[in-house]
Amino acid sequence: MKKIIIAFAGLLLTGVSFSQKINNLTAGKIKLANGQKIIVENISNVEASLAMGMELKSNSTSINALEVKAGTVKDYTISNTLTKLKVNMNMMGQPNNYDSDNKESNNAEMAKIFDERLNKPVDIIIDNSTGIAITEKKKIKKADAEETNPADDLMKMFADNSDDGIVSGAFEIIPQGKLVGDSWSDTTIAKDMKMFRTYTLKSITGNDAVIQSNTITNSLNKLNFQEMEFEVKSETKSIGEILTDTNTSMVKQRTTSADITGSIQMMGQDMPISAKTKSTINYK
Repeated sequence: MKKIIIAFAGLLLTGVSFSQKINNLTAGKIKLANGQKIIVENISNVEASLAMGMELKSNSTSINALEVKAGTVKDYTISNTLTKLKVNMNMMGQPNNYDSDNKESNNAEMAKIFDERLNKPVDIIIDNSTGIAITEKKKIKKADAEETNPADDLMKMFADNSDDGIVSGAFEIIPQGKLVGDSWSDTTIAKDMKMFRTYTLKSITGNDAVIQSNTITNSLNKLNFQEMEFEVKSETKSIGEILTDTNTSMVKQRTTSADITGSIQMMGQDMPISAKTKSTINYK
């Protein structure tokens, strides 16, 4: 049980870090140059109550490197690489830490989750008029399915695809004709998840625009972890601000506070979970 909870806690951190934007139904243009690089720094804090009364407090910092590989009149291909990750987590008085720059002292269970994600570039294609990641579906061979890390499924509680979310989260397009005080919304429905967002344009100073975002996400995942099946339900309510460049549609900073409630069902028993998170993401 302890291994499951540690893995879940680590995934909670990753999910919160990567659960930015999956969809954006707006009009406009993203302006990038081939070879352009963007560094994404995410600082997150989590306080959570997990199954069986386990309390969790943690802080984490992740660094992702984005690079524009190619561009067409319709889309951009952008490479995403997780280059650094540091997590300091305390659960029931016991520290469980991970530092990609100092792996000798890392918690073994967390290392299994995070090591394989480091320094592995993934190319993502985004539509340059919407910011939506264009995901190419591929057939999964039986052998591939058997080797799939259950961590990838559990992360879907917070983000359908972390690479898609990181890349598309670097951009925010304001609908044409919107004035300060105007609002708009969109809904994303994916497998096992539904997300509803409302945006309000708070201010514009030069090319810098400040947008307030309110998001409600509901998810349900049935997972298999270490030969045990369990179901995870969660509802995430978040509020934040986005600082974006109106000329390029590139985000400069995102700040988000979120409340997460839900349950884990194992062997017919529901165990409640809850968490409060805060994150600041800077794009340089």
